Amino acid sequence: MHSTIERSTAVVAILGFNIAQLVSCYAQSFPTDSSDASGTLARLAIGVPRNVAADAAIHQPLEELGRERCDKEAISHLAKALDQAGYRREAAVAQVNFSSQCGGYAPALRGAVNMLLKLSDYTTAEHIASDLIRLEPFSDNGYFLRALAHDGNKSFKSAIDDYVTAIEMFGNKDRINSVGYYNMARDYERLGQFCDAMLPIERWVALDPSRHDTTQTRAMLSDYAAKGGCAAASSGGTETFPAAGPGRVVKVSVLINNVSGTFILDTGASYVVMKASFAEKAKIDLEQGSTVRLHTANGVVDGKRGRADMIQLRSLKARGVPVVIEADDSAAYGAEGLLGLSFLSRFNLTIDGSTVKIAAGKPQ
Repeated sequence: MHSTIERSTAVVAILGFNIAQLVSCYAQSFPTDSSDASGTLARLAIGVPRNVAADAAIHQPLEELGRERCDKEAISHLAKALDQAGYRREAAVAQVNFSSQCGGYAPALRGAVNMLLKLSDYTTAEHIASDLIRLEPFSDNGYFLRALAHDGNKSFKSAIDDYVTAIEMFGNKDRINSVGYYNMARDYERLGQFCDAMLPIERWVALDPSRHDTTQTRAMLSDYAAKGGCAAASSGGTETFPAAGPGRVVKVSVLINNVSGTFILDTGASYVVMKASFAEKAKIDLEQGSTVRLHTANGVVDGKRGRADMIQLRSLKARGVPVVIEADDSAAYGAEGLLGLSFLSRFNLTIDGSTVKIAAGKPQ
């Protein structure tokens, strides 16, 4: 019981409430015959004017939560009613404390983060989104919401980490929204990394070229390429490789920062991924503090973003390539890493039933 009270008090403090003032106002919020509702106000550490609390849309879920303190439908109705009445911070506090007191409830935390984003309270939104991620570490939504909060705080590198992870964790890419891809591109743009900004747009187009290859995406790619000199960042001829088949992978010899390694040609991987031991030998420039999660053939792995000065596959060369580094014990693919789209998308990539053709001179 003490831990619940301490948690509730801490949430109230971080959201900017004075707990003593709230407690003193509960007696004024309801007549004496509404003990269920007033008790819920005290337990959830929220306070609203008497006339607002008496509104049926707010009063009823308060009473329901007084009778059943972990009624999930009631907290949803309460938060919606408080939002519509203009008490968004109170709605956020109620949902966070409900989750804390009821063993963790992701929909309530999601609702709270969205309320805080409306209020432009990005710092608190980051904290609550992190709670949501701890509750659902393999769901995309917590990472996406935290990325939005990072953007609000102008923490663009952290936002990129979370957009990468949110996209990776999203199950059915046929249903994914463009927002994460576009926001990531804009964050790279804000950091002055224009060639990197092309990667999420190219990934978005590749999901469904018939729908996503538009005048807007073409203009964005052309603008980024011009600003970053990206056409000069890759060179080479045309190289052909066998296509991977069921139960079979294609291994290729790759030079990364002039260090040779065997990599798996993986057109489904968003990034070039490599073992930490190889990254150390190749003197990969790590993004300090970076943490991302990626889907690989071996499941979900944690990694850090970095950058290779040069990657060469036969005659094909690309400079300044974003990479992800993972711990050696997570890399169970029998090679130094995966040669993914952060390198391959710099070139014209053609795949048929038996071959993968990679050619320089990709139109920008």
